[in-house]
Amino acid sequence: MSGSLRRVWGYLPTELWEPLADYSAKDGAAPPSLFSDLFDTVDEFLSPRPTDMELEEARNNPDKARLRFLTLKGTDFASETAIVHFLEEANKVVADYEIAGYEDFYRRLLRDVLRKYNLRYRLDEPFTLRFLLPGSFTNLYTELHRLNVGNGHLSGLLNDFEKAFDRYARTQDPTDLKTCIGKVSNYAEGLASATAGNPATGNTLGALAGRLTDWPHDKMKESLVNLYHFCSDYPGIRHAGNPAGVRRDLAARDMTLASLLLLSFSGYLSPLVDEQAVLGI
Repeated sequence: MSGSLRRVWGYLPTELWEPLADYSAKDGAAPPSLFSDLFDTVDEFLSPRPTDMELEEARNNPDKARLRFLTLKGTDFASETAIVHFLEEANKVVADYEIAGYEDFYRRLLRDVLRKYNLRYRLDEPFTLRFLLPGSFTNLYTELHRLNVGNGHLSGLLNDFEKAFDRYARTQDPTDLKTCIGKVSNYAEGLASATAGNPATGNTLGALAGRLTDWPHDKMKESLVNLYHFCSDYPGIRHAGNPAGVRRDLAARDMTLASLLLLSFSGYLSPLVDEQAVLGI
């Protein structure tokens, strides 16, 4: 799950709105006023909003309403959240027509769009689009790549991790697993070091965590320090380590969790991570 509604809005005329307008069944068909009603509903979610003249024209001329509505762009909406709210309100418009099967048809079309474009939402009952967490992880990863533009050091560290992750996924070799965790910890360390001005000393991830000031609570900082100690103490990840501390061999779930945790901490390691972009609203 990754895509945003803003990015795929341009596909919705073909995938959603035109099929909705063409609906026909033995018990009824889509009303001629559909696009007039949709344009009237979308008004409060746009930025800038249509003028009173544009709204009045759309109410009285279904053809012009259709043209105005179908040529809207994702960027015409105030935010990603505004599109979510509009799609929910559009369901009320469809339901108010009381045409047998019409509301279910709209839901099926929208579910198909969410699935086809791998969007970060789930359509729940009653008609509610749920924001889902996987989309935020994807947005975070996109943000990290944005931060790396113009910084060859960070770009190289993240590229090292991506190659290590790909290699482990292919080989399932325990050595490649350790390499993968080591590389992602190196990237987190590099990000924290860049934020601290790349100091010549005290530049380990554990030490850098103590120098950063954007922690909401000391325990959050300590959790990263402990994660760094795991990477340093478990034999073969970053150093020779301490075999006395090993409780079991590492498994794929350890690599996955360690990678997700270390990358997720990037929001604390760099003030340049855009929180709103990660949330995707």
